[in-house]
Amino acid sequence: MTQRHVLLTGASGLIGTALAAHLTASGFVVHKLARDARSAAFNYDSNSKTVVLDSSIPLYAAVNLAGPSIADGRWSESRKRDILENRRDLTHALSSALASASTPPAVYLSASAIGYYGPSPDQEPASPHTDSCFDEQSPAGDDFLAEVGKSWEAATLPARDAGIPTVHLRFGVVMSTRGGVLGKMLLPFSLCLGGRLGSGSQRMSWISLPDAIGVLSSLLNRPEQAAALADDNGATAINLVAGRPVTNAEFTRALGNALNRPTVLPLPSPVINLLFGEMGRALLLGSAAVCSTKVQALDYTLKHPSIESAIEHLVSNRT
Repeated sequence: MTQRHVLLTGASGLIGTALAAHLTASGFVVHKLARDARSAAFNYDSNSKTVVLDSSIPLYAAVNLAGPSIADGRWSESRKRDILENRRDLTHALSSALASASTPPAVYLSASAIGYYGPSPDQEPASPHTDSCFDEQSPAGDDFLAEVGKSWEAATLPARDAGIPTVHLRFGVVMSTRGGVLGKMLLPFSLCLGGRLGSGSQRMSWISLPDAIGVLSSLLNRPEQAAALADDNGATAINLVAGRPVTNAEFTRALGNALNRPTVLPLPSPVINLLFGEMGRALLLGSAAVCSTKVQALDYTLKHPSIESAIEHLVSNRT
C-alpha cells in the first residue's frame, strides 16, 4: 500500500497531539511543520512568512491546526493582534506553498472556530426540539472572534484557487481532561470549588476530543466527502459540534455528577469581568449556540452526542 504522508501544523496542541498519535497508529506518515528551523523538511519561516515543503515527499493531505490559544489571559490590543495575525499569516503561507506544490494534496483541512458566527442569544428556545442555533449556512458575525474566523478562512484562498479541496474546521469547545475548558476545570471541581459561571444561562457548543479526531480521520480517509459538501466557492465549512448546545449550568451539573462533587460555588459575572475583561465576557459569559448540518453527512457516527455521556466517558478514562 502506498504510504500516505500528512503534513500537520499545531502538532503539539491538544487536538494536534491526539491526531498525530491516531494517524500514526492508523498507518499514516505524519510530518510536523517546524517553525524557524531551516534544516527541517517542512518549515515555516516567521520572518519571511513563507512555508518550505520538501518536494521529495508527496503529501496526501495537510492539516492546519496552528494558532495561539485565545483563552490564555486578558485580551490586550497586542494580544488580539497576535491571535489574528499568527493564524492568518501561517495559514496563508501554508496555503500558498500547497498551491505551488508539484503534487497538490488530496485534501486540506484548516482550523477555524465557531466564533466565526459571532455571539448567540442566551435564551434557550421554548421547546427542546426547536433549538435556535447557527449552522454552516449562517452568515459571519462582526465581533473580534468573527473577524479572526473570517481572516483565518480567507487565508486559505491560494489553496482553493489551485483546486485543492479545502475544509474549514469550525471547532466548538473541544472537551478533554488533557486540556482546554474541561482540563482547566477538573481540579477546582474535584476540590468542590466549582460552580456555574455568571447566570449559567449562556450556551456552549462542544465536541469530545475522541469525536473531533473521529471527524478529522473520516475526512482524511475519504477526502471525496469534502468535495461533496463544498459550497459554491469550492470550500467546505464544517461545524465540529455534537448534539445540541448546552447551557453553562447544564455543563456544570454534568461535570459535578461525573466527579460526584457538589457545584455550589458560582463565579459571578462582575468578578469574571474584573479578572478577564473582554476575553471573559466573550468566552466565559458569552453564548455560542451552533449546530451542524454536515457532521451527520460524514461517514462517521458521534460516540458522545450528549454532554452527560461525553463528560462521564472523558472523566472516567481521563481522555
